[in-house]
Amino acid sequence: MLRESKKRACFILGDRLNEWHQQPARPRGHEYLIEPLSDGEINRLLDFLSNSHSLNKLENFPRDIQFSIIKERHQKELLVVMRESTEDNNFDAIIESEYRGIGDDFSKLFYLYVCSFYQHGALIRDTLLSELLKTDIIELYKKISNTTEGVVVFDCFDTARGSFAARARHHKIAAVVWERCADASQKEEIVRETMKALNVNYGIDAHAFDLFVRSDRIVDCIRTLEGRISFFEQASKIDPTSPYVRQHYARMLSRSGQNQLALVQIETAIKNDQNVRVLYHTKGKILSGLSIAAESIDVGRKYLLQAEVCFNKGISLNNRDNYGFESLASLYFDWSKKILAKDQSEAADYLSKSEEIISLGLRTVRNRESLWILSAKVQSHLGNTPQSILSLEQAVRERSGCVIARYILARYYRKKRKLQDALAVLEPVIKSSSDEFRAFIEYSLALLECGETYNKVKSILQLSTLYGLSDPRFIAIYGGILYLNGEFTVADEVFSKSIKLSFPADELYAIHFRPFDSQDPLKALHFTGEIVAVKPGYSLIKPDCYPQVICHASKYKGVLMKKGMRVEFVLAFCAKSSLALYPTPIKNKDKA
Repeated sequence: MLRESKKRACFILGDRLNEWHQQPARPRGHEYLIEPLSDGEINRLLDFLSNSHSLNKLENFPRDIQFSIIKERHQKELLVVMRESTEDNNFDAIIESEYRGIGDDFSKLFYLYVCSFYQHGALIRDTLLSELLKTDIIELYKKISNTTEGVVVFDCFDTARGSFAARARHHKIAAVVWERCADASQKEEIVRETMKALNVNYGIDAHAFDLFVRSDRIVDCIRTLEGRISFFEQASKIDPTSPYVRQHYARMLSRSGQNQLALVQIETAIKNDQNVRVLYHTKGKILSGLSIAAESIDVGRKYLLQAEVCFNKGISLNNRDNYGFESLASLYFDWSKKILAKDQSEAADYLSKSEEIISLGLRTVRNRESLWILSAKVQSHLGNTPQSILSLEQAVRERSGCVIARYILARYYRKKRKLQDALAVLEPVIKSSSDEFRAFIEYSLALLECGETYNKVKSILQLSTLYGLSDPRFIAIYGGILYLNGEFTVADEVFSKSIKLSFPADELYAIHFRPFDSQDPLKALHFTGEIVAVKPGYSLIKPDCYPQVICHASKYKGVLMKKGMRVEFVLAFCAKSSLALYPTPIKNKDKA
């Protein structure tokens, strides 16, 4: 049509609007943004990629899981989907690359502030942003007009006053940016400065304030107990009558092992409002911790009775909620284990009480998953393993989305070598709950035991890296799979996450993954290699087909390691790196 009408036209495809607008010179013309993919478009895209043999990492999955992978991130642009599927570049890495491509540090900090809010669904006022970034509102818009266009969206939240607030394109994207692009000191500074600047006279700020106080992940960005206490003291000044601020203050103290201080805060919260059920539940949990931790049985029993009163009060306010029943039953169960060595009769009584509360809860509550799991624990404690499994299977049958029950049941199936059952139980979790990285670990290990390739297992684990890469066990297994798949550079990047996260030494060096024989998972695979260096207390071994690994020994079973010595060893992985275990010299058959 253009040729016939003798009109000139140029079509340009770009993947990031802000980077396009940061170019010093670009042709004028109309810009058309690619909309989110519909269900039909996802299916047609998968058909196209399949016909052209370009599915790459998606090729390892059945069609329904292929669809779910794209559908879960339904607000991704077409080009992002194409890049993720054809270049094997996962969504998290693409968003991180997008952040790195922002033109200047001011705009990057601006984007981090926006993401700190929108990862929880909260918007941040443009005037608050100008205050936090210490710049005039007009200058703010000038500085970020090109660098964050298409990355940050401004919505009008008060049409009468013409007030605008910023957000990311999707809360998942905001969570990726916050988790992967901001370092620990940046996060802490952003949280501290935000709490000081919020003005709860604005409804939008009041909503954000509530989300900040309630989020354990936000609060835990502050690394010291003193800093967290300062955070909540500031929050208490902002909203002194709120029982929820005090409640979450108490929860933070309890997580930090300060139960006595937590008890003071939760009692203040109850004084502010005596009709909030969750306050009694929190107080009950704090008293439960004091009860189980008490050195004196008599003191522990007093705390137990107080906790019992709190949980029953919460149940009386809402007997359809499972948390009160579960917590009370857990308290009885934990106390029975504590008292068992001193009074078996009392221990049996409290086990019976625990089962009675579980039975009552199962007849009344809406969500019974946690009660079934606790019932399985009680039965296991009694040595009735078949009944435990029946309880878990019952939980899975009754609620298709019970993620934790599926995880526990699948782990049992895998250890019993019922691998297909384990995979079937976990498949709904893999399709819908990428945040539950423990389930992805179990699914991946079951696939390995079924003889699946490292490449397919890697693809599964990639889906759950957002929160998985904050866990040492996930890092060890994911990094190990990448190493075994020949992706050594990527594996090193994964292992380096453990250093940045400053895991305790016991978590950093604990071995979580050893390559095993698919026919016998208890049998570790053995590798051969050559010692290339011997140092005081350790040696370096170069496997025949992999990069060198460290062995934390220069002598094993009385045999000194020597450079050039051929050895057989077991390969293992911790969160920090790959390791060689049990190095055994290979005898020279010719000399023998």
